[in-house]
Amino acid sequence: MKELLSPAASRLLAFALLLAAIGGLYYGIIGPIHDNYAATQASIEQLQDTLLRYRRAARELAPRQTELAALRQRQSAQDGFLQGSNDTLVAAQIQNQIKMLADSNHGELRSTQVLPAQDEGKLRRITVRGQLSTTLPSALRIFYGLESTSPMLFLDNVDLRARPTELRNRNTVGNTDTIDLQFDVYGYTRVAPDTTGKKAER
Repeated sequence: MKELLSPAASRLLAFALLLAAIGGLYYGIIGPIHDNYAATQASIEQLQDTLLRYRRAARELAPRQTELAALRQRQSAQDGFLQGSNDTLVAAQIQNQIKMLADSNHGELRSTQVLPAQDEGKLRRITVRGQLSTTLPSALRIFYGLESTSPMLFLDNVDLRARPTELRNRNTVGNTDTIDLQFDVYGYTRVAPDTTGKKAER
């Protein structure tokens, strides 16, 4: 004959079965769903953080590229090369240097002429011909200023002609002969790599 449980034991057994069912439901269904949700939330937060870093890097890209270009330009200038996007702008730098030195040394700049550029291997030679009138001491200072500058400039084809001071002025302190100068000043730029298979036009 089957032995019946007491009411208290029946309630305890029912409660135990309920706890087991709830545990099974949690660990079998709710637990994995919760864990999956937590992992998904962590992944979303990580992606959001990564996205913020990419956006920050994108905002900083343009300024960084500008800084890099400036650094490269300064590096090239330190190496002694002229800088400019075309031959005309590079030649203008040389012309400005000649004019500045002529003005600061009381010379009379008569003209400057840009000569045809020449490629010399991986370098491009930019030349300006200058004509000015000054005194011999001023001419020496101008030549020194041109050859001691950075980027490097070089003198060539120097033609010097003296215009003697009038005899009545020779005894005046400070008077000296006027010099008519013609000279070429040149510097170099780097030739940009040709990625098209054709010689790059400047």
